[in-house]
Amino acid sequence: MAYDNSSRAAAARATRTKVLAAARDAFLTTGYTATTIRAVAEAAGVSQETVYKRFGNKARLLKDVYDVAMAGDEEPIPVGDRPEAMALREARTPAEAAAAYGRLARALTERAGPVMRLVLSARGGDPDLDAFVATVDAERLTGATFAVRDWAGRGWLAPGLDVERARDQLWTLNSPAVWLLLGERGWSGEDYEAWLAGALRALLLRAG
Repeated sequence: MAYDNSSRAAAARATRTKVLAAARDAFLTTGYTATTIRAVAEAAGVSQETVYKRFGNKARLLKDVYDVAMAGDEEPIPVGDRPEAMALREARTPAEAAAAYGRLARALTERAGPVMRLVLSARGGDPDLDAFVATVDAERLTGATFAVRDWAGRGWLAPGLDVERARDQLWTLNSPAVWLLLGERGWSGEDYEAWLAGALRALLLRAG
């Protein structure tokens, strides 16, 4: 008879969920520097060894918290395969693409923005934290590259704009730092979404 490890797998998923929830609460409440693996383990009701074995170190734990926030859940479905990203690929005109990208960026920043706020406020004092920011920036650059190459392939980029320059502009526009600055000025999620879509139409995409 084959060994059924479904109960063990379910227990492992439950432990991961508890640790990530405890870590998110700790990071957002006390900040990255003050959060300890010990405090996270105690809040989650597990041992420190369990946290280290599953997540490696505090920076890796933060990255996993960020990834879950970006996706909206712990399901093993890449952000690119989720409805907001699929809507971007299904756009039929440059205007539809700009609107879809605005919705996508708003959804991602609203979910992960609180985590990025604490990260950006603490950067510069911890090499692991700086490495985390570099990783996130690289992931955004990859996403921006995919989007711009798709638009270029459809002939949607503005006249005279090459892929590299369009990618860099998109990467800058969708930066969490930009979202945070606008939020500090009182902008709502709707405001940010409309602004980003308008910026894409004005700067990156062909009219029509």
